[in-house]
Amino acid sequence: MLLNLRKINLEYPIIFVLAVFSGLMISFYSLSVLFLLALILFILISFKYFNQVLFLLIFYIPFQVALNISAGIDLASGRVLILYLFAVWIIRSLAEKRFVIRFNLQTLLICLFLFIAVFSVSQAWDIERAFRKILVFLSIFPLYFIITSLKIKKKYLYRTLDALFMSGFVLSLIGVTQFLLQFFIGIDPIIRFWSKFVSPVFYGNTFGAEVVSNPSWLVNIGGATVLRAFSLFPDPHMFSFYLGLLIPIILGIVLFEKKDKDNHPELVSESVVGKGLASLQFPKQIIRWIGMFCGNKQRILKQVQNDKCTFFNSKLLYLILFTMLLAELLTFSRGGYIGMIAGIGVTIILLWRYISFNKKVILGLVAGTSILFIMFSNQSIVNRFLSSFDFNEGSNTERIKNWNQGREVFSDNFFTGVGIGNYSIYLYPTVEYRTPIYAHNLYLDIGAEMGIFALLVWLALIGITIWQLFKTGKKSEDVFLRALSFGLVGSLVWFSAHSFFDTPIYSPTILATLMVVVSLSVIMIKMNQN
Repeated sequence: MLLNLRKINLEYPIIFVLAVFSGLMISFYSLSVLFLLALILFILISFKYFNQVLFLLIFYIPFQVALNISAGIDLASGRVLILYLFAVWIIRSLAEKRFVIRFNLQTLLICLFLFIAVFSVSQAWDIERAFRKILVFLSIFPLYFIITSLKIKKKYLYRTLDALFMSGFVLSLIGVTQFLLQFFIGIDPIIRFWSKFVSPVFYGNTFGAEVVSNPSWLVNIGGATVLRAFSLFPDPHMFSFYLGLLIPIILGIVLFEKKDKDNHPELVSESVVGKGLASLQFPKQIIRWIGMFCGNKQRILKQVQNDKCTFFNSKLLYLILFTMLLAELLTFSRGGYIGMIAGIGVTIILLWRYISFNKKVILGLVAGTSILFIMFSNQSIVNRFLSSFDFNEGSNTERIKNWNQGREVFSDNFFTGVGIGNYSIYLYPTVEYRTPIYAHNLYLDIGAEMGIFALLVWLALIGITIWQLFKTGKKSEDVFLRALSFGLVGSLVWFSAHSFFDTPIYSPTILATLMVVVSLSVIMIKMNQN
C-alpha cells in the first residue's frame, strides 16, 4: 500500500523535532537559549502573521511592562515593540516593492508636528531631556503609519476594535476591583502590594519609586480618605484619559441600531451590531493557532466560521460599557468628569436622530435619575465633581497657579518655545528630570515647549479629524460606520476637553492609544470615500 505523501501532515513531526532540539540545547547550555529560541520564533511569526501581531500589540498597549535598561531609565516595552513592528513593516514593504502610506491631512500634520518637535531641541537648555521626550514621539507615532497601511476592509476595523475593547475591559475590571478591595482589606495593604509588586513591573524601578514617593492614588472627600481607581496606570488621571478614548466608541455602537428597511432604506446595512460584533476576529485567530496544535482542527475551525468562538456580543458590550463608566467615575478625576460630559454628550447628540425610541426613553430615564441623584444626594462622586468649580479648593488653586506659569512661559517664548522636555528646568534650573512640574494643560505645555506653530498643528490635527469624521457620519449609508464615526468624534472631544486639565501625550500608553484612535478615524474617512 503506497502512502500519499501530500496527505501527511508535516506540522507535528517538525514541531516534535524542534521541541527535542530545544530541550537538548537548554539542558546543555542555559535558559538563555530558550529566550533566544523564543525571540527567533517571534520574529518568524511577526513576518508571517504581521497583522495578527499588530492586533496583539494594540491589545498589549495598556499592559506595557517596563524595561529597566539602566539606573534612571525605564523604557516601556510597547515602545520597543512598535519600533520593531515598524522595522518589519518597512522590510516587508521593500520585499513586496509596495509602500502603503496614506497621503492625507492627518499624515501631513503628524509629520509636521514631529518636525517642529525635533526642531525645538535646538531651543532646549538640557539636550538630554529634550532627546528623551523626542524619543517618546519617535517610538510611538510610527504606530499610525503601520495601522493606516492596512487594507481598507471592515474585518481589520473589527479586529482593532476587538483588541481595544478587550484590553479596556480587563483594565476596568482591575480598577473597579482595586477600589472595592479597600472596603474589605483596607487601603494600606493595597498600596503596599502595588508599591512592591506592581509598580516595579509596569512603571519601572526609577519611575516606580517616583510614583510611590509622590502618589496621587488617594483623594480626600468630605474628610474621608478614599483610594481611587487607577488600575495598572501610575495615576488615576492617565487611567481616565485611557477610558475616555474608548467609552464614546463603545457607546456609539451600543446606541446604534438597524432601522426598518421600508421607512429608512438609506440606513440599511450589512453591518449591524450583532453581525458586526460577531465578526470580530481577534479571539478567533487565537483559537485557530490553538487548533493548529490540538486535535479536532476541523471542528474548531467550523465553530470559528459559524461565529461561535467570539467573546463579543451585544449583551457583553453593555457590560463592558457599564464597567468602563463605573471605573471612570471611581478615578475621581474632575478633568475626566468634564471630558466625560463633553464626549458622551456629543456622541448622544450626533446619534440622537438614529437612536430607537426605546433607547431614547432609557437615556431620558438615566439622565433624569442622574439629575435627581445630584440634587438630593451627598455622595462622594458628586461632591468631587462639584469641587471642580470651587476656586478656593487647594488643588484648584494650585492648578490655576500652574496655568498662569504656563501662560507666562508660553508668552515669553511664543514662536520657538523653551524646547521640548525643558519646561520644568526653565522654571527651576536645579529640578530633577522626573519631578512632575508642568502646566497641567496640554495646550499650554505644547505652546510653552514647542511654540505656537506646534500648538496650531496639534489643534489642526484633532480639529480636522473631528470635522471629517462628522461629515463621514452624516454621509455614510452604513449605519454601523455612522455610529462608529460619531463615537470617534466623542472620543476625540473627550480627550480634548480633558486635556485642558492635564498633559497626557508623554504617557506612552495614552499617546499610543490616541494614535490607534486617529488611525481608525483615517480608515473610517477613507472607507466612506471608497
